[in-house]
Amino acid sequence: MEVKIFDRLGAVLKRNHTSNRKKGVYGYMGWTGLKILLIYVITVVPLILLLQRYVDMKPIFEFITTRFSDAFVLIVFTVSETLLGMIPPDFFIIWAGKFSSPMFFLILLGLLSYAGGILSYFIGRWLAGRKKIREYSERALEKYIIMVRKWGGAFIIISALFPYSPFSMVVIAVSLLKYPFRLFLIFGLSRIIRFIVQGIFYLHILNLDQLFG
Repeated sequence: MEVKIFDRLGAVLKRNHTSNRKKGVYGYMGWTGLKILLIYVITVVPLILLLQRYVDMKPIFEFITTRFSDAFVLIVFTVSETLLGMIPPDFFIIWAGKFSSPMFFLILLGLLSYAGGILSYFIGRWLAGRKKIREYSERALEKYIIMVRKWGGAFIIISALFPYSPFSMVVIAVSLLKYPFRLFLIFGLSRIIRFIVQGIFYLHILNLDQLFG
């Protein structure tokens, strides 16, 4: 039984791969990643470096990291990741820098965000069963629905990996379209990678972990 399930899943992924190549999905993903990288290099990195040089950020980060308990921060993060990404994940990624083993907490944040995405998927399915709410949701999420229809799983990966596309909103759009849940679970794993890579970028390349020293 398990072998048959994996065989079917492999066949679906192979079909998706062939379709993605024909539609130019991989080129789109690469170009999107390059644009976001340029945005970071041109805006985010210079801003952080200027703040580090001219503003004493340590009291701000100490307030953020000591004002609330760790359990409270993780609960707020999970709720935010489930309900439309209300708080930018960047704050929580930097928060992880206060620990002696930040990588563990970066992975934990990634897993919680992934779990929040799963909850968002089922919220979308609940919305889909209520006609008036569904119609309003489809209007509100129209641009994401268009992108999911066009790019499928590639857009799930892009929204999971990169900022500027709220992951939970994209997931709700995915579920409104009744995108296969098993494929969403696979592509959504990219969310964990985002927290690890961005954590390394913030805490090691930009040395934001020194704020907690």
